[in-house]
Amino acid sequence: MLHNPYDLIVIQPNVIPPQDMEELLELTATQDTKHATIINAKEDGQHESETKLDVRNTFNYDLPSHIDKKLEEAIAGIFKSMAVPKYNCEFSGEYDRVQMLGYPVGGHYLPHNDGEHYSPEKDEWVRSMPRDVSMVFFLNEEFGAGELEFPELGLTIKPKKGMMVMFPSYKEFLHTVKPVTWGHRYSLVCWIGTKKKLYDTIPRPRIPES
Repeated sequence: MLHNPYDLIVIQPNVIPPQDMEELLELTATQDTKHATIINAKEDGQHESETKLDVRNTFNYDLPSHIDKKLEEAIAGIFKSMAVPKYNCEFSGEYDRVQMLGYPVGGHYLPHNDGEHYSPEKDEWVRSMPRDVSMVFFLNEEFGAGELEFPELGLTIKPKKGMMVMFPSYKEFLHTVKPVTWGHRYSLVCWIGTKKKLYDTIPRPRIPES
């Protein structure tokens, strides 16, 4: 049985309390930044990171350790209350550190998925890293464009302050961030590993034919 992919995308408003968003946005004035990288998976299971602004033009903010810990605890609670019942999954203990991202004017991220790559050697899509559930949290909405788009699904999500979008980290959920036209787009992203691949517990979705 093939699952409707739209059923596996969770869009939840008002997940982040206003005071927490304000605290995070205040950090953008004081914390160091660096260009966010892309990860290239290799056939031997290793990975290499590189900066390619034509692919991903966004800044990654260094977060204080106490903020890191607070976010980790909050996301663990969200995973337990939302991801576990939605995907019938269990946390594997593998968790990517939360990234706080800033997209300036022109900032974008070309279409990609978060956890799989195509292996010519195996002639199939394989898990690149322990990422099974992706979460995006929007911290503001005072900017132009910058939509989160799933091009193969024909789904475009306009960011709203406090909103969370959660989806499987696999190839069926190719997504992109459209270029920001004015202002500055701020968000949190994280990826969580599960004990089993999600498709071991839920049906693989079918992508609509164009």
